[in-house]
Amino acid sequence: MSSEGEGNMVLSKLPETVDPMIRAHILSLCSALGGTSTVEDGGYSLGDDALACLKDLKKWLKLYDQKMNRFDVARCMAEANLVKGDLLEILSGWEADEIEDRIKQRLALGCVELLVPLTWPFERYSEQSTVNHHRHIPVLQFAQAGYKKAILQHPSKRILSNILRVALPSIAVPQNERTERDEGIIKLVLYFFRNLVTIEHPMITETDTGEEISRSVTIEALEEQNVLQFLLVVSSEMGNEFNTQDVVAMEVIYHLVKSVDIEKIFLTDEQESRKQGQDLTALLKLEDEMKRASIRGASTRHNRFGTTVWIERDDKTRSFVSGQGALLGKSTALDKMDASKKWRKPGGADKKGISRKTEHDMSLTLERRAKAKFRSFVEDFLDAGFNPLFSHLRRAIDRDAQRLIEANQQQYFYLIAWFLKAERIRRKTLAAAADPKDTATPDSESFGLVASVLNQESLITLNRRMTDWLDTKQWTPLQSAMRCFTQILLTVQDMAVSPLEDDREIAENIQNRLFYEEVTLDLVVMILRAYTRQPFGWLDDCTEMVHVHLKMLERFSKQHEHLFIRSRKRARAQRRKSTAGGDGAEGVPEEEDEEDEDEEIAKLSKVTMKERAFDYSRFERKFLTQGCVNTFLAFIGNYKELNYGQMKRAIIFFHRVFVKREQEVLLFRIDVIELFNRILQGPDGLPNSHPARKEMDRFFKHYMRKLVKMLEKRPELYVELLFTKVNSTMHYLQFGYDKQIKVSKPREAAELRIKPGLEFNEQVNVAVGALLDENKGDAVDWLKTVLSAAINERKSWEAEEEARLALEAEAAARQTALLKDGKLRLLLTTLKFEKLDAADTLETRWIIPSQLTSIDLQSSLELLKLSTDNPPTFPDGQLAEDFISRRPKPRARIFDSDSDSGPEPLFQPGGPTPMPGAEKAKKKHAKKRRRKDPAESTELDSDLDDAAIERALKRRQKEKERMAMIKSSLFVHDSDDESDEERDNLFYEKERMQRAMGPVGLDGSAGPQTDFMEYGFGGVDEDWVVGIGAGGENSRKRKKVAGGQARANKRRAIESGSDDDDDESGTDGEEPDDEGDEQPLAKPPPNPDVRTPPTKPRGRGPVIVSSDEEE
Repeated sequence: MSSEGEGNMVLSKLPETVDPMIRAHILSLCSALGGTSTVEDGGYSLGDDALACLKDLKKWLKLYDQKMNRFDVARCMAEANLVKGDLLEILSGWEADEIEDRIKQRLALGCVELLVPLTWPFERYSEQSTVNHHRHIPVLQFAQAGYKKAILQHPSKRILSNILRVALPSIAVPQNERTERDEGIIKLVLYFFRNLVTIEHPMITETDTGEEISRSVTIEALEEQNVLQFLLVVSSEMGNEFNTQDVVAMEVIYHLVKSVDIEKIFLTDEQESRKQGQDLTALLKLEDEMKRASIRGASTRHNRFGTTVWIERDDKTRSFVSGQGALLGKSTALDKMDASKKWRKPGGADKKGISRKTEHDMSLTLERRAKAKFRSFVEDFLDAGFNPLFSHLRRAIDRDAQRLIEANQQQYFYLIAWFLKAERIRRKTLAAAADPKDTATPDSESFGLVASVLNQESLITLNRRMTDWLDTKQWTPLQSAMRCFTQILLTVQDMAVSPLEDDREIAENIQNRLFYEEVTLDLVVMILRAYTRQPFGWLDDCTEMVHVHLKMLERFSKQHEHLFIRSRKRARAQRRKSTAGGDGAEGVPEEEDEEDEDEEIAKLSKVTMKERAFDYSRFERKFLTQGCVNTFLAFIGNYKELNYGQMKRAIIFFHRVFVKREQEVLLFRIDVIELFNRILQGPDGLPNSHPARKEMDRFFKHYMRKLVKMLEKRPELYVELLFTKVNSTMHYLQFGYDKQIKVSKPREAAELRIKPGLEFNEQVNVAVGALLDENKGDAVDWLKTVLSAAINERKSWEAEEEARLALEAEAAARQTALLKDGKLRLLLTTLKFEKLDAADTLETRWIIPSQLTSIDLQSSLELLKLSTDNPPTFPDGQLAEDFISRRPKPRARIFDSDSDSGPEPLFQPGGPTPMPGAEKAKKKHAKKRRRKDPAESTELDSDLDDAAIERALKRRQKEKERMAMIKSSLFVHDSDDESDEERDNLFYEKERMQRAMGPVGLDGSAGPQTDFMEYGFGGVDEDWVVGIGAGGENSRKRKKVAGGQARANKRRAIESGSDDDDDESGTDGEEPDDEGDEQPLAKPPPNPDVRTPPTKPRGRGPVIVSSDEEE
């Protein structure tokens, strides 16, 4: 067999990449489309049915490749050289003067319909990728690069302009008269330009650098063939002549400006040459440093010999290091030994692509000719197309239009940031180049060219997307949003110093809106704490956003002393009021229900938000956490790549933490000390020529001084240097004591009352119904349990006059409800329960007074059960709350100056004598007059009666004399009056009887009673109970006997001539405190005038009622 036959056998055994039948069909169609003509001087000649061939090729692409998710047809077209050999020749044959040639226009449209799918960008990380994709995509990527090169470098120089001519008839039709086909043709042309700009070289080599399809060449070709002007027309007329083409136009502009360095675009030729010289000098210095470092460790003729170095410590132990690298310097041996001891945690696979670099991390420099044309396009777009395009896109994003995908939202924010920065740099460039004598400076122009992204709607959209992307951890879109937010802040900052008053007012309003929502302020903190392993570009944008935000907020808060922000309340459950038994809602239409629900939702949204005064120092404390510090430490760890502005940004944040806020402990860590030392003293540290080295050195010296002082003051910090700081111990390490936490005391509920005119059972129904309407039936059940226990207890002590029952709360929640639930307190008041304390606190106790018999309690319990089992209903669809109103607070009695009650007393009768140096009495403020009753007004209003005036003066003079006599009688009297033989004999007799009887419990048994707090709840301690109940009625009788001397003193004081006998004070100071000397549970001796049956247990003071669980 011949060698040719063997070769054919080998080829036949190789697997076919494409089905031979499909390849045959595609090749036959390409051949029938046309080819080189020998008649027309070697030009391209169309086939007899070229238009039908174009339609058939389009059907193959659509029905086979797109429908079956394959690339076989596209691979066959690439192998047949369809684009270069046929499509471009057909397009170039359409002359400029052939405007009315419908056949060539239809042929050009057919070529565009094929070029768009053939140049469509591939998805690299698609979940639907198959073996067919991996087989064809690399080949097709090189084919697309060839397509782009052939289009841009075609000899006719009119491929792009002829493709643009395909859309002109559809554009000429008014927008309201266009058909779907017209809109589709315009969008098809824009998609082709998008695909063309997106194509990049898949693999750059030494022989194929891809310069023929670079960004600069693309921009030049687009500008020469009027494509950039077409983009300006579409952008400026967005919303008027164009509606659905906004996303495609944005994508074309995005791929044009992506990764382009804005600052270099606006440099003049002189500035650019100077910049290039500086860059070259920096690169030469870097090269010299790299050469010196390589020379230090370069190989010598002795490298083939082995080397072992040992290091001896103070304890005579040795460590060995091998290799000649240990001899290169003083610390190289120790560094090598430390490197061998370090445990490096495996990074693992980055499956989510967090650390993968994106277009945000790349920078692109344009050539000089392309840069001038691109700068002209950017300026024209800012002047005419920025506001219409981005306002239209923002509305599409808000309504979540179907033509938008997630990547389009990222591109939207990226473009806003890019063009805002371009506008700021353009203004600075024009201001620097302007004549100082010229008053019409560029700053006098308004910022209205970019106003569409500075309104409230755009800020809300940005805030919402940043929150969503942070929650879902989509770091690349979040980076675009962070850049956009930073550039908005910088633009507003420039507007605030604009010479135009309108711009300054707008900047003031924007800052008020930006800093009004606490959610937006907290979002910046959360993003800073969210850094894990994102690339350097993400870290740079994050730290820049935080730096600019803090700087502007601090300045704004200093300019406005009273700044308010809106924050969320700590939510309580907002329960909807339900009608009693559901009967009231049966006849309500559904539309009214929906309106009520909308009103309720709006009401709840207002309730959950509140305004409060803004404190900048309080907000700044949120950045004083370990997570925020770690983010900036990771940022400054890339000090070799940071410029002066970036280094200064990190130093300012550390100064804010360490010096301004004095949170020094946060930075007292071993790794921080090593990082700062490596930056300044390390072999690869900051060079002396770096502009930020001086500031870094100054901060590090201050840092070390503080660290040494703190270590001398708190030796325990030596251990804490090894660890990150926790909030619980940070305050102690900083100040030496634990942080005092202030606990706010709860406020009591407002006092309620039931409208008058209702019977007792109706009042109970109203109170119970109000609780049931708020789903608080557990409180009613608890009260029924308490009443049941009280009835049983009250029946056993029915005969005792002083028997009282206290309520017991079985949990802290019930205790809080007794204080803060106004309707529960109303029910207790309705049932005639009483409070023991005047002040309402969590320890306030409610009791069942002794006046309520067991029959009264039983009737109250039956009413509660009846109201619970059958919830009360009220006429006319009213609720229980309609019968309840807030009880007004009682007004204090205020005396007029004309009143006959006399002046304010010179002292409190019976009170302590003021000592020298005591506080002077505060001046009383004038109080509002109260309305006088008719009986009083007849006496007080007779100002014209001279006799009445004279009587009033005499009365007041007599009152002064009486007060003076009381003071003299109380505190300046003969010591013999203090003796009372009858009182002393009674006191000693009680003491003898008490010692003889011994301690007796409340139940009559000897010994102290340990079950005294059996049914108690809340803040009444045992001493109080004993003080009240140790004596019962007999205690009051002892007080009467003991106070004889005080009453005698009072009678002597009254005999001085006073007519009024309404002052009963003065007895407290002379009353002997003999109760405090008694045993805790001892019974007083029986009064000889009162006989008690010996078989009946002695009456005890307050008897406490408890819950069933404690029994």
